[in-house]
Amino acid sequence: MDALHASIATVGLFALTFLIPGANLLVVVQSSLSGGRAAGIAAGMGVAAGDGIYAGLGLCGMSALITEGGTLFQAIKILGGAYLIWFGIRLFRTRTPLALSSDAMATVATMLGYFTRGMVTDLANPQTVLFFVSIFAVTLTPDTPMWAKGASWIGIVATSLLWRTLLSVALSHDRVRRAYERAQVPMERLAGIALGAFGARLLIQGISHRGGG
Repeated sequence: MDALHASIATVGLFALTFLIPGANLLVVVQSSLSGGRAAGIAAGMGVAAGDGIYAGLGLCGMSALITEGGTLFQAIKILGGAYLIWFGIRLFRTRTPLALSSDAMATVATMLGYFTRGMVTDLANPQTVLFFVSIFAVTLTPDTPMWAKGASWIGIVATSLLWRTLLSVALSHDRVRRAYERAQVPMERLAGIALGAFGARLLIQGISHRGGG
């Protein structure tokens, strides 16, 4: 496999993960529906930043700092799981629908909050770095030139951002948002349960491995 095809294959394998529902998808969907297009894009940018961090660690061979560090690996799981549980509880406790506006102006601080939420949600699962390492093991070799590795990293971040931007734009249409307004409370609670479940799984994994170590 030549360098160009290796980069394309790397990005293609990463893109296939978009078909698998997870915490990253939920946080972008929830942000888009409750906060509008800009909020969803901000959360998506946060997720893409998290992908960039973990992909960069994998490409630089620094994934061992997390995966073989033992304590660090489990600590990230515990803290990340606790965050997702906290966020899930907040969503579940939704009592009344929020007033939504598709053209509402959001403050920089609010957008930073959505960005942080997306990035922390992505970084909450340190197993992501193992996923990237497994992809790179299949598509890249020690002889792969640096430009191809750099192109793979750029492609991963760009593809992650593009997918989540398109998702946010699709969910920000007035018809979709009006439908969401009618069922906002139960949908927020459902998202809260799902995110809480993701968090609980991470928390249990972190605590059990720590105790076993």
